[in-house]
Amino acid sequence: MPKSSHPVTQGDNPRLYQTIARQLATKIEEHAADPNWRVPSERELAEELGVSRPVVREAVIALEMKGIVEVRGRAGITILRRKSIRSALETALDLSEIDAGPGPFELLEARMAIESSAAGLAAERATRYDELELEDCIAQMEQETDVLLLHEQGDRNFHMTIARMTGNSVIVSMVEALWQQRDQSPMWRKLHEHIYPASVRPLWVGDHHAILAAIRMRNREAAYNAMSRHLRNVINELLEADERGRLYTGETDRKVR
Repeated sequence: MPKSSHPVTQGDNPRLYQTIARQLATKIEEHAADPNWRVPSERELAEELGVSRPVVREAVIALEMKGIVEVRGRAGITILRRKSIRSALETALDLSEIDAGPGPFELLEARMAIESSAAGLAAERATRYDELELEDCIAQMEQETDVLLLHEQGDRNFHMTIARMTGNSVIVSMVEALWQQRDQSPMWRKLHEHIYPASVRPLWVGDHHAILAAIRMRNREAAYNAMSRHLRNVINELLEADERGRLYTGETDRKVR
């Protein structure tokens, strides 16, 4: 597929995912009369538009929230057939009410930058009491098997404990602000509908054990790398969940357990 002759840059205004969502909506409208046309994959769209896959994923989420497309596992991005495709697509030209804040992957990038450094600093300043607190957080995570991923208190407590271990109030406020933005974002909630909790909890709990192990060693570099690896795993899972066909529904999750 040829690349766009006018790739979008990170400096565009409004938010980049909103710009891409508008471009994708326009593309859908242009092909509305062709029953054989399919929406390109996220990888293809990223290459064509000259942006990253996380930006494309955020754009697709925005269109999902507008009821224009739906992501159906391995089938990919599916256009929802309506009586009036044009009328539905016109609403996509104003995406400002979807989320006035940053997209989910932008938040994860910020968390990776801030929380990885915080983990490194915490490793140097940790006490035995801090280690016990982190152990309790992981134990809580392991008990929260019936809790939606977005509402796991043990996970949040673990990351906020590490922030407080730095002894730096600015870092604490920054980490807390990032988590608050995540909790208040409807895009985050939509994104997590595509995650199958039983498949990711063991990986993510294991990541937290690795972070704690590095902190116990008082190894700043190891703690930094462990936190960075964990957040990269979260990003990768959010990107790949649909391609693996692991769309999450509460009913499916209960049956598997």
